Amino acid sequence: MILAAGLGTRLRPLTLVRPKVLVPIYGTSVLDFWIWRLHHAGIEAVLINAYHLHERLVAAVRDKHWPIPVQVRVEPVLLGTGGGISNVLEFFEEKPFLVVNGDIICDAPLADLRHQYFESESPAGLLLHDYPEFNNVAVASHGRVLGFGREARGITLASPDRECLAFAGIHIIHPGIFDGFPPGQPCDILTVYRKMIDAGHPPQAMRIPGFFWREIGSLESYRNSHEELGRREGNLIPPLQTGKAVWVDPRAEVSPDSRLTGYVSVGRGSRVMEGVTLENSILWNDVEVRPGSELRNCIVADGVVVAGRHESAVLIGAPG
Repeated sequence: MILAAGLGTRLRPLTLVRPKVLVPIYGTSVLDFWIWRLHHAGIEAVLINAYHLHERLVAAVRDKHWPIPVQVRVEPVLLGTGGGISNVLEFFEEKPFLVVNGDIICDAPLADLRHQYFESESPAGLLLHDYPEFNNVAVASHGRVLGFGREARGITLASPDRECLAFAGIHIIHPGIFDGFPPGQPCDILTVYRKMIDAGHPPQAMRIPGFFWREIGSLESYRNSHEELGRREGNLIPPLQTGKAVWVDPRAEVSPDSRLTGYVSVGRGSRVMEGVTLENSILWNDVEVRPGSELRNCIVADGVVVAGRHESAVLIGAPG
């Protein structure tokens, strides 16, 4: 299951025109990235929950041809991370299933996670790692999760055999953890996990050394992902482009006398005309950049026509 129903508030205004899971990185959406990786990991089918701009997500899935079945379930009200999962449990037929947040990219080997999950004999396993910006999950030396958020710091300070780690947004869940949580009701998944801890059956911390992980849930992290992937080694985290800072879709037109520097992404159907300068800028699909324009540190959403000089701007046109 890919969690894709959130409002994407930290990524606004981009998420006024695309749901977060459809935001592209060098032309590959987060959704395409995960469908490709899940398929290659042997996953047989994928379910995506949707709420914000759900009609665009439904259309995007309908128009794609993936090698595994992909379904979208639209939530009539926003159900949260736990409510969204519990609302679709029948899809998983009482079997453990993988859940992935729709605002991350990660190359952790999913087969290794599956092995750790079944070895732990816990009904829930969370992929954790040391990422100081997001370290807020308390973990005991035996690998069980002890707490989240504010209480995690106090828990880890209370004993030297505990540490604080970051949740990578990937978990494996048995449907039984939602017993007592009625379907169709809003719920945070951490509420479910805290109930497990209180009952003496805490989730298991799953650890994979050295995996690549980034979240793209804010404008800053979205920009940073392009900058970093462009300068990292090639084939770092397929199917995303890495090792080249400039990407131009084959169906885009870029004038030979335009100047592209830093990281630049030019999406399908876009036109970059004569004398244009693009520096550290991202163009989505069907963008037109008029002659002589200069864009520095800009993001331009689908279908926008740009003229003149712009710096550190996010241009989205008319939402809806």
